[in-house]
Amino acid sequence: MNFLLLTGKRFKRETSPLEESSINLLKIAKAISSFIAVDITHTSKEAQSTGKMVLPFLPLSIAFKDVQYFVDTPPEMKKHGSNEKILQLLCDITGAFRPGILTTLMGVSGAGKTTLMDVLSGRKTGGIIEGDIRIGGYPKVQKTFARVSGYCEQNDIHSPYITVEESVRYSSWLRFPSEIDSTTKGIFVEEVLETIELDDIKDNLVGIAGQSGLSTEQRKRLTIAVELVSNPSIIFMDEPTSGLDARVAAVVMRAVKNVVGTGRTIVCTIHQPSIDIFETFDELILMKSRGKIIYNGMLGHHSNRLIEYFQSIPGVPKIKDNYNPATRMLEATSASVEYI
Repeated sequence: MNFLLLTGKRFKRETSPLEESSINLLKIAKAISSFIAVDITHTSKEAQSTGKMVLPFLPLSIAFKDVQYFVDTPPEMKKHGSNEKILQLLCDITGAFRPGILTTLMGVSGAGKTTLMDVLSGRKTGGIIEGDIRIGGYPKVQKTFARVSGYCEQNDIHSPYITVEESVRYSSWLRFPSEIDSTTKGIFVEEVLETIELDDIKDNLVGIAGQSGLSTEQRKRLTIAVELVSNPSIIFMDEPTSGLDARVAAVVMRAVKNVVGTGRTIVCTIHQPSIDIFETFDELILMKSRGKIIYNGMLGHHSNRLIEYFQSIPGVPKIKDNYNPATRMLEATSASVEYI
């Protein structure tokens, strides 16, 4: 309940649900700011003794129900005979991402995995979004959600003329609340570099991609570090292993798991992972063409839950021994086969 002053009189006005959710999320954001404005000596000692990072954060979940996304039909499709004015890219998507759980969004090309992540993260500003999205139990409000979330793009763009540590430190200057003193910032930057395993190369120049400086794998880890240093509760990652072979992809995923180990909510899109990479994930949302979910849940040990689910469906061929379950699921849901 709040009050309005009008012509010298006080009137009661019911707060709308949207205002309530905005107020609640603003309280969360303010709580985080006040929570991290702590005595550096006490917090630093506690972090060293418990293994936690010097700046605490508020673990938050994302729950979404019946999410749908529509855009205007592209002119190219109309030229090829499509009479639909509106194109539906996501259809009745329901699920959740939880703190300390590494979730992957997978699907054939065009299934809508990146679209779903962009809708949930608030990066889709055009089109029509329907459904219920909640952060920590409250309806999502983008203005406040942006304060507690990060997004790692597939393309790693960094200044080539500064070092790894300077890149992370510069991000901290731009994104930390003013309440955080420089000493705390410096300690947290060091912790981030250690978490992402960049501390050994922190003095290396970033360089120009493909010409000098960091390798592709190191650039991807730097992208993660630049987002992590803002101390988000939730991080979205768009294909963090794209363009990497299995060996160096494992290095990136080890860094991602380190971030998950801090208790944050991490969501990744990924395309055709190796068996080892696939089994680093805890949960899977598998999508097929036209933006529909066909599996949402735990992978299990050696993906046993996923395999059991698919093998229980009539008409789906059994997976061969030692065959990559991720590859098999994509084959079973491809448009040319589509057993499901």
